[in-house]
Amino acid sequence: MESLYSSGGVRNLEASIAAWNFQIAVYFAFGFFFLRLFLDRFVFQRIAVWLLSTASSAPIKMNDASTRAKLVKCKESLWKLLFYGACDIFVLKVLFHEPWATDVKLYFHGWPNQELKLPIKLYYMCQCGFYMYAVAALLAWETRRKDFSVMMSHHVVTIILLAYSYLTSFFRIGAIIIALHDASDVFMETAKICKYSEKEFGASVGFSLFALSWLLLRLIYFPFWIIRATSIELLDHVDMTSAEGTIMYYSFNTLLLTLLVFHIYWWYLICAMIARLLKNRGQVGEDIRSGKVSVTLFKLGFESYVGCVVWRNH
Repeated sequence: MESLYSSGGVRNLEASIAAWNFQIAVYFAFGFFFLRLFLDRFVFQRIAVWLLSTASSAPIKMNDASTRAKLVKCKESLWKLLFYGACDIFVLKVLFHEPWATDVKLYFHGWPNQELKLPIKLYYMCQCGFYMYAVAALLAWETRRKDFSVMMSHHVVTIILLAYSYLTSFFRIGAIIIALHDASDVFMETAKICKYSEKEFGASVGFSLFALSWLLLRLIYFPFWIIRATSIELLDHVDMTSAEGTIMYYSFNTLLLTLLVFHIYWWYLICAMIARLLKNRGQVGEDIRSGKVSVTLFKLGFESYVGCVVWRNH
């Protein structure tokens, strides 16, 4: 794929071809909408009912408001676990065969004329389409939570980062960044599902793995390897004497630093949850930032955040 800019910072006339690729992302977004409708009705509903029924010896009351709300949240987590898990398996299999995946010095080697292989292209469009869908779902479908504005900002920044890194041929490092983030989300959704089904040990283990992966991948590897590469290694490939090269360099790094700010913000919440986890002797405990959106949600007592899992005990 031709990049948005040549190595000298001159706009490539064939860049419009890359922009048309985002039609695929739109198709993915609509596809996710209909896929989730189907899975919610015919698959996730049955799984969620089974999970909740295993948490109690008595039959679950489907006409109970708190039960219905818990089912909705459980189905949300099943959907996200399916997506993040499938994407992580796919991209790890692809990256396993790429020499640049484990060498930061190769992230920009040959840029901007790096070969864009079909699996990476589909992975990019799939992720971009998912976050397009996620914005719409956040507005009109999923449970409205107190950190709505933060979640929306995160989704928008992610879409911009995906599109910008694709158009500028930074798709190598972009694929690594997405894979790092999806790994933590797999543990997060697993922990939430365990909590909904009252599997306290599974919830505690899942949350612990989630917190550990967050620390290692998003607060250590992401800033000290990824952002360091985009701040230092990229200078050898971008013409900083040109206005376009300078704008590209600072725009990309600003987006990554914005993402890091989100990571630090949610890490604060995770640390608070760890403290409560220890206080409650291994049980994922009280919500530190719950918001009353409705009586149903207030009674249910479950709150989740992009990148952080928090629950409130009754």
